[in-house]
Amino acid sequence: MTGSPRLDPIDQKPRYRLVAESLAARIRAGDYPAGTKMPADKDLVDQLRVSRTTVREAMIALELMGLVVTRYGAGAFVAAVLPPEAPDLSGLPGYFELVEARFAFEPEIAAIAAGTLTPAATARLRAAIEGMCDETATLAEVEACDRDFHLCVAQATGNAVFAQVVGEFWHARQQFPEWTRLNNRQGPADIARFSRAEHQAILDALAAGDAAAARAAMQLHCRNSGQPLLERWRRLEEEGAAPQSPAAGRVLRRTAS
Repeated sequence: MTGSPRLDPIDQKPRYRLVAESLAARIRAGDYPAGTKMPADKDLVDQLRVSRTTVREAMIALELMGLVVTRYGAGAFVAAVLPPEAPDLSGLPGYFELVEARFAFEPEIAAIAAGTLTPAATARLRAAIEGMCDETATLAEVEACDRDFHLCVAQATGNAVFAQVVGEFWHARQQFPEWTRLNNRQGPADIARFSRAEHQAILDALAAGDAAAARAAMQLHCRNSGQPLLERWRRLEEEGAAPQSPAAGRVLRRTAS
C-alpha cells in the first residue's frame, strides 16, 4: 500500500520580511541602483499593498542587511557599495515587535520584583546605573550595564522564565545595530534623564516594594527606549505626518491609561 506523498512545511514569514526580501532582490538586480533614493514609504505601500508599519520594518531590515542607508530629512537610499552577502535575518523579530513585547512584559516583571528585591540585588542595580552614567565608559560598556540592570530586575523575581525572556529581548536587541546608534544618548542631559533618572525611578520603586510604581516607571522607560526610532521614521516621511504604527499606538495608549 502506497502512503500519501510527503508535503514540505510552509515557511511562515512575517510580511515585513517578505517585503524586505523582495526589495533586496530588486536592489541586487540593479532595479534600484547604488546610491539612488529608494521610493517613498507611501509609494511602497501603494505598490506592495501592505501597511506603512510593514514597510518601515522592511526598511530597517534592509539597513541591517547593509543594503540601505537613511539620511535625516532626505529619506532612504541604496547603499553606495552593496555587501557581498546579506546576513540571515530569519530568526530576527521586527523592531516594532520587540518594542511592543518589552512594553508588555518588563513592567509586569518589575511589579513582581518589587516584592522580592534583596539587598544584594539593590546594590547590583545601583552599580549598573553608575556604570551607565560613567562618562569614561565606552558605548559597549554602557550597553552591558543597561543589560545587567534589566536582567537583575528579572532575576530578582526568582522566576527563571522571566530572566530568560528578558535575556532573549537583549539578544534580539543586539541584532539591531541601529538601536544603539539611533538612540545615542551621549549628551549629559540625555544621560541624566534616561540612564540615571529613569533607571533610578525603577530602582526606588523596587526598593520601596511599590509594585504599581515599579510597573509605571518601567512602562515609561520601555516606551522611551523604543520611541526615538519610531519618531525617526516619521521624520523621514515626505508627505507630512504619517499614521502611527499599531505597535506604537498600543504602547502610547496603555501608557496614557
